Amino acid sequence: MSAAEMVALAEFQIEHQDWLAYDGFNLIAADADFSCIRTEDLDAVVAKYRTLFEPSALLIFRRSAWVSFNPSSQTLLEHWIARRNTRREQTLEARQFNNFAEAAAWLSLTADKASILETGEGFDELARYDLP
Repeated sequence: MSAAEMVALAEFQIEHQDWLAYDGFNLIAADADFSCIRTEDLDAVVAKYRTLFEPSALLIFRRSAWVSFNPSSQTLLEHWIARRNTRREQTLEARQFNNFAEAAAWLSLTADKASILETGEGFDELARYDLP
């Protein structure tokens, strides 16, 4: 993962604002490489998110569940969640969970929907970035 990929994702969301009202599930794979990411990069992306959500008047409070199978990403993930949970100008609460089942319960998913988090069955890839 690179800072450019994180910025590209934020820009994708700016272009597709219909996705902004949904809860999110985020998975960090065991082989994910965050060696090029610094906390300053995360702060820059959070600033982009603030700009992204500023003009919207969401009537709901969104949730963002995180499951990480990559211990080396823990420090960055904790920083990201802390920055996203400021509650100032944010309409989202982010939390980390140990497994898919815990995340699914917090997201209030039914059993049949919870099982597809782990398998990915029925998911469509919306965007993929391979940037420097």
